[in-house]
Amino acid sequence: MELRKGIPASPGYAIGEAFLYDVEEFRIPRKFIAPHEVEPEVRRTQGAFENARRDYDEQISVLSKRVGGAVTQILQSHLSMLGDPVMQEEIFKLIRDSRYSPEYSVSTVVRKKLKLIESWGESAFGKRVEQDLLEVERTMLRSLLGHQREGLKDLTHPVVLVAHDLTPGQTATFDKSKILGIVTDKGGKTSHTSLVAASLGIPAVVGLRKITKDLTGGDLVVVDGGAGTVLINPDPATLQRYQAKQSNVRRVDEQLTLKYRDMPGRTRDGVAISVLANIDLAGDLPLVLEYGADGIGLFRTEFLYLNHNFAPSEKEQAEVYRSAVRQLGTRPVTIRTLDLGADKMPVDGIPSQANPFLGVRAIRLCLERVDLLQIQLRAILQAAGGGRVGIMIPMISTREEVIQVREILDEVVRQMKEAQEPVPERLPLGIMVEVPSAALACELIAPHVDFFSIGTNDLVAYLMAVDRTNEKVAQLYQSTNPAVLRVIKEVIDCGARHGKPVSICGEMSGEPSCVPLLLGMGLRIYSVVPHVIPEVKRVLESFSVAEAEEIWEKVKGMSDSREIDSFLRDELRRRVPELV
Repeated sequence: MELRKGIPASPGYAIGEAFLYDVEEFRIPRKFIAPHEVEPEVRRTQGAFENARRDYDEQISVLSKRVGGAVTQILQSHLSMLGDPVMQEEIFKLIRDSRYSPEYSVSTVVRKKLKLIESWGESAFGKRVEQDLLEVERTMLRSLLGHQREGLKDLTHPVVLVAHDLTPGQTATFDKSKILGIVTDKGGKTSHTSLVAASLGIPAVVGLRKITKDLTGGDLVVVDGGAGTVLINPDPATLQRYQAKQSNVRRVDEQLTLKYRDMPGRTRDGVAISVLANIDLAGDLPLVLEYGADGIGLFRTEFLYLNHNFAPSEKEQAEVYRSAVRQLGTRPVTIRTLDLGADKMPVDGIPSQANPFLGVRAIRLCLERVDLLQIQLRAILQAAGGGRVGIMIPMISTREEVIQVREILDEVVRQMKEAQEPVPERLPLGIMVEVPSAALACELIAPHVDFFSIGTNDLVAYLMAVDRTNEKVAQLYQSTNPAVLRVIKEVIDCGARHGKPVSICGEMSGEPSCVPLLLGMGLRIYSVVPHVIPEVKRVLESFSVAEAEEIWEKVKGMSDSREIDSFLRDELRRRVPELV
């Protein structure tokens, strides 16, 4: 059994077979073989080596005439590795002595060699050998499995997905029912992979740095998303202990969902609190109803673009938004205009940038490509009839950007009226407060918007100067840092002064220990991933507003996020022990 420690990204327990997406994209069909299969499988492996060598010989023959030199040298090194008698003998020994399947044996031997290379330290030569070994592994798996290549959208049974990193495009296409847990080398608590995992309720650990080298496809993996740990091939006693934990968590989740699904959010002293849902895709709409959300506080629309090679048509968008409005009935639906750029890059349409998180993204892209914004606004307006729809603009930095968006929206409405298309009288227009300048200038912006929604994921990253996809600075990402809390409090107070509703739609609002703190700061609208809605309601009913305000008063006097986190956990443990 091996233990790896990473960054907790999405709580819960996952137990299953590892699928190494970045390395193989092949299903290793089984780990063990029967005694009578040993020699036939050895012969099959020998045949695979022969087929792979023959393929390399043909490639070298063809490419030496076309490109010569460097490319053929790389292929020659791969061919030499394939012909290494020591490596072959190690593979055959695993098949004969441990009765491992050929595919699992190949992957195990390669990973053993990769760990040896790590001991050489950082060097260009080591990196080159590592890449060569991984390519040899892929070649052998291709030869052994033929066309049994398996991508994320074609998984045949549930797995723990192990990857170097995952792009938004990849997560948008995978079959969620087949992903038990997610484990990645890269990423931080609010990186894209973490947000998707949390949204779907999939246990996840990120920032493990080299988990793709430590694991072999087919290994049994236990993911503890709350503790940020991954166990590889646990012993029977440990496995049984985690299976019991997994069962207990499921039981508590089911009980909370049954109790709070049809119950409105209220504090212990009866103050009504709105608990809304964040969703990424129209396919998430059933979860909004299943977990008892009061509406949708954040409908991310960029995944439509990632699935449609950048630009879905106005008709396609309108149908998706119309479906959401129809299913939610009288409950509010807040649609965020596209937030492309940074780590959400479509197939084409946005040039690469040296620093995409500080570059042209979200509303900055839309103000460069006004046609994209106009199409989306028309689609939202078409879908809004009969529903409670709001429009939310991401990545606002200045008051002037809000005014520009207002003018574009007014022009779209004017054009639709001229064409005699039905248009709602007025849709609420709000902004995401996720750029520090918008938070500090909220007094100037408030007269031009109908509501604020604080996006704590980016706001914390920009305030703390932390790349939220970089595991090396993950410890600096502190949503309870005193500076962050003071900025959030100022935005909440600004909204109250101007009579403009304020919600929080970042991960912080769904963190049980932060729920009473935010309540004490004056927050009355929480927007969270669907599966934590029952937990948020459970915490809210455990505190009165006065008790929550007392928590905020105590936190105000603290100067360190670790002290604050410890205090908040203790308060939660005292009132809601089952969630700690």
